[in-house]
Amino acid sequence: MEVSASKKGPVIEAGLCRCCGLVKRCRLLNVEYIFCGQKEVYADMFLDSFGLCLSHLDGEPTDRLICATCVTRLRDASAFRRQVLQCEEKLLQAQIQGEDEGNIIKTELEIKVEAEDICDSMPDDADHTDNYDDSMEVKADPGKRRSKRSAARRGDEARAKKEMLVKMKRMREKLKELKNDDADLIPPQMPATVRPWKSSNAKAFHNTVTLVENSYVCPFVTTFSDYHCVYCKEMYTDPDKLREHTLTHDPTTYQETVSYKKSLLIDITRIDCRLCPKPIDDLEDFYTHITSFHDKMLYPNIRNEFLRFRLKLGSLSCLECGNNFTYFHALKRHMAEHFGTWICDVCGAHFFEEGKLIIHQKSHHVPKTEDTYPCKDCGRVFKSKHGRYYHISRVHSEHPAYPCYKCDEVLFSYNLRYRHMIEVHGEQRTFPCESCDKVYDSRKSLREHNRKNHLKVLKHECNVCEKKFYLPSALKDHMASHTGERNFRCEYCGKSYPRMRALRVHVQSHDSEKKYKCAICSASYTQSNNLKHHIRAKHQSVMLDQLE
Repeated sequence: MEVSASKKGPVIEAGLCRCCGLVKRCRLLNVEYIFCGQKEVYADMFLDSFGLCLSHLDGEPTDRLICATCVTRLRDASAFRRQVLQCEEKLLQAQIQGEDEGNIIKTELEIKVEAEDICDSMPDDADHTDNYDDSMEVKADPGKRRSKRSAARRGDEARAKKEMLVKMKRMREKLKELKNDDADLIPPQMPATVRPWKSSNAKAFHNTVTLVENSYVCPFVTTFSDYHCVYCKEMYTDPDKLREHTLTHDPTTYQETVSYKKSLLIDITRIDCRLCPKPIDDLEDFYTHITSFHDKMLYPNIRNEFLRFRLKLGSLSCLECGNNFTYFHALKRHMAEHFGTWICDVCGAHFFEEGKLIIHQKSHHVPKTEDTYPCKDCGRVFKSKHGRYYHISRVHSEHPAYPCYKCDEVLFSYNLRYRHMIEVHGEQRTFPCESCDKVYDSRKSLREHNRKNHLKVLKHECNVCEKKFYLPSALKDHMASHTGERNFRCEYCGKSYPRMRALRVHVQSHDSEKKYKCAICSASYTQSNNLKHHIRAKHQSVMLDQLE
C-alpha cells in the first residue's frame, strides 16, 4: 500500500473504500484534512450529518479508508444539513415575527412557571387514562370536569410552547457554531448577490467566476478531443496556443458565456493572481490569498465547482489518481469515476448527466443484437441512429443541424462542419505522427494510420494464403486475386479489373490530362507508376547505354 503525504493530509494511492467498496485513491476517515482553508474529519462529518458512529477507526489504515467520490457526496450531505438548519431558523423566526425580545423572554418565563404549577398539581398517573374510573366522572360535578379539561389543555399548550422555544434556542446555538466555522473564509460584509440560501450550483458557479476573473486559469470547452475557446469557440489542438489565445479575451465576460448548470472545464496549468504579481500554483493557496488580501467573496465548503485539468500535448494525466490517457475525451469520461453523481445501481458506473446514465442502464436490460435502423420515408436501413439521422436530415427533411461558429452556414454533419472550418475559415488542424513524418488533418486519420502501419492491427486474414489486412474491404479486394474475378468494368473501353481502386485509376486515363510524359518517346500517362513501368519495359536498353 503506497501512501503519499501532502499538506492536505495522507493519501492512500490504492485502497478499498469503506463506503462504496471500490479500489480507488483514498483518504483516512479519522485524520484531519484541509480543504478550502477548512479543517474536516470525515468520521465526524458522518456523525454530524447522519448520526453514524463508524467502527474500527483505531485499527489498520486499510480498515478506515474513504475515496474522493464518497468524500464529495459526504460534503454535499453536510452542506445540505447546513441549508436545512438555516431554513428551519427562518421558519421559526417567521412564527414569532412581531414580538420583541423582551416579550419573548416574558412569555417564556410565564409559560415555564405555569407549566411547573400545572405539572405539580397533576397526579403522577394523570396521563394514564386506562386507570381512570368512568363512574367517578359521571358522579363528579360537571363544572369540575370542565375545569380539569381546561387545565389539561392549558398544560398541553404550555408544554408545546416550551418545546418550541427550547428547539429555537438549540437551533440558534447550532447556527452560531456554523457561522463561526465559516467566518474565516467569508468576509463579514457579504454583498447582496451572495446569499446563503442560494442553490449549491449557483454558489459553485459564483466561486468559479471569481477564480476565472482574478487568476490566469484557462476555461475551455471541447468537442470530442478538440479544445475550443470558451469565449469565441476558436478551435485549437495545441493547449499552449489555446492558453495564449484565451488571454486576449476579457475574463469578466466569462459569466455571460457559460451556464452554471453545465460541467465547467478549467485548465489550471497556470493559476497566479491577476490582481497582484504574486505567483500561485495551487488552488487552495489562491482561494486563501484572494479572500485574505483582496477581500473577494467565496462560498466555503462548495465541492466540484468545475473539472480540473492540466492540458498538454501527448499523454494527459488525471489530477486525482494519476492515470494517463491519450485522448481528452477518454480522460473526461474517466473523471466521472471521481466526480460523477449519477451512478448505475447494477455495475457502479459513474456519469455526469442523468441522460447518459439512462442510456447506459438500458444496456443491462436489452440483449445485445445487431440493431438496424430503417428510414420510415424510403425504407433504407442503417447500422446506427446517427447514420439514419444524417440521411433523413440531408435527403428528406433537408434540415441541417450543425451551425458554423464563425458564419451563418449550417452543415448536415459534424464531419462536414469540420471540413468547412478548415477549407473556408482556414483553421489549422494538424496531427503529426510520432513514429514517422506523416501529418494528418484529423485525429481519426492519425489513429487509423497508427493502427494500420505501426501497431499492425491486422484482424482480417485470408483463409487461402493467410495474408492479413486492416480493413475487411481490403480482404475482399484481395480475394479477387484467388478467384480470378474481374467484376469492375470500365464504361468507356470495356476493360475489367479485379478491384475498384484499379478501375478508378484507369478511368482517369479517359478524362484526365496525361501529365507524366516520357522523355524518350511520345508516350504519356496519368499516373507516375505507369510511366516508370513504361520506361523499364520499353527503354531499359537505352538507359543502360547511357549509363555505359
